[in-house]
Amino acid sequence: MFDIRLATLPAHPDEAGAVGDEFRLAYAFNERSNAERYTEGVYVNTPVGFLAALQPSPSERIQCYRAWHGDRLVGVLSLYAPLLDSTETAEYQVELLGELTAPDQAALAESLVERAHEEAARLGRSTLIASAVGGATGPVTARTGFGGGDPTHPDTAPLVARGYALEQVYRVSVAELSALPDLEARHAAALERASGYELVHWTGETPQEHRASMCALHERMSVDAPVAGLAWEPEVWDDARLTEFEQSKQQGGRVLLTVAARQRDSGELGGFTTLILPATGTTARQHDTLVTRPHRGHGLGMLMKLDNLLRLRAARPELMRVVTWNAEENRHMLDVNEAAGFLPVSYEAQWQWREQVPA
Repeated sequence: MFDIRLATLPAHPDEAGAVGDEFRLAYAFNERSNAERYTEGVYVNTPVGFLAALQPSPSERIQCYRAWHGDRLVGVLSLYAPLLDSTETAEYQVELLGELTAPDQAALAESLVERAHEEAARLGRSTLIASAVGGATGPVTARTGFGGGDPTHPDTAPLVARGYALEQVYRVSVAELSALPDLEARHAAALERASGYELVHWTGETPQEHRASMCALHERMSVDAPVAGLAWEPEVWDDARLTEFEQSKQQGGRVLLTVAARQRDSGELGGFTTLILPATGTTARQHDTLVTRPHRGHGLGMLMKLDNLLRLRAARPELMRVVTWNAEENRHMLDVNEAAGFLPVSYEAQWQWREQVPA
């Protein structure tokens, strides 16, 4: 009934011919899917940015499968396989055309999940993590005790049937900068509280003097960020990995905007936060934020977020909102985000399946 094929990427978004035509259909499909999942205007890509996001890298293998019904694109499977850490794990997401009938959606979802399992097995991956629609609550509660999922949702039903466990739920939140007129005053108060620290800023790739520290902070991020029972391993970062990461995040005209907090006495970086600025549009994306344990208790998380919001407003005033993802059980970071003006718009569930080893 459905023809599921591995996607071929064009050299550029405007490429003529069948490959370019299919890519442009996939781009439109993804934009519509994002609007349905995250609300309109929250998660928007340009064609150049979308193509860049599908490129494999030394740290991650990316494969996309497109499901066709005749010449109509009706579904997409995106499969991500880490190559440096967590090499027994693969992560994937299924997108379905909303106009399909309920039976067709169920059949297509099952077919795409089956394809994910087949490809993961071929790659030697014994653990799969699937991203699906979630909620603040739901008939199934995440193992963390925070957030839920609907086992009857078309995204989720084939996962439940295969024995997946709902491990974690992410809250997707948005801050509208126009609703935050007191940023300067709050920033000044946060600076006073963190008087033992100074802020250092950069745009784009990390300056040489901070690269070793940022590698250490990224390693710490992989340990400190809540992952519930998901099979993510601690990461090892070196200069090559940092370079690859920063360059990949800036493909398609995107720009990284980073602020770090440096302790005045020791000169040590105690934390950082980064925004990803798109080439066009109105929404920036919050990437990682971390304050390491020895430097907590000074309001650095709030200070760095407020500082980057002020920099964003000054540098790119057309970017009127920021979107961020946080684990629903990460109450400390949610408190910081809520105080910084972020409001929830949707939720994303992380379901996990592990291959059963015969006794």
